Amino acid sequence: MTEIALALAMAFFSIMVLTMISMGVGEAESDPAVGAVMAPAQADTAPAAQVSQESDDLIVVYFAGRYMDKDLGPLDPKSLRAKSRVILALDPALPMGEALAARGGIDIENLVVSVLDERWLNRLKGLSK
Repeated sequence: MTEIALALAMAFFSIMVLTMISMGVGEAESDPAVGAVMAPAQADTAPAAQVSQESDDLIVVYFAGRYMDKDLGPLDPKSLRAKSRVILALDPALPMGEALAARGGIDIENLVVSVLDERWLNRLKGLSK
């Protein structure tokens, strides 16, 4: 008889604890200002890494799913056999998956990935219209 009483007491206690947790009893009030909020980057605190272009660098532009040379002519990335650096310029609004796919499409050991500036983007958008 005592074992049954003990089992019933444990069951009621477990139900009480689950009910209190689901109703939010014991929940601490949290400050809404505290959380994982990232502040925007400030220009003076983290300067962007810049790579200077050398005279023998080969520039490859990737825009709208196509590879182009520096004169915006079509380019086959498998035909690249450069001994110098290859600079792959991407649209800054390109999704990460597509950027990685564009990077993977060029099989060059010395590859530098960069983003296109406003002048390049305006020129490319003018060509696509």
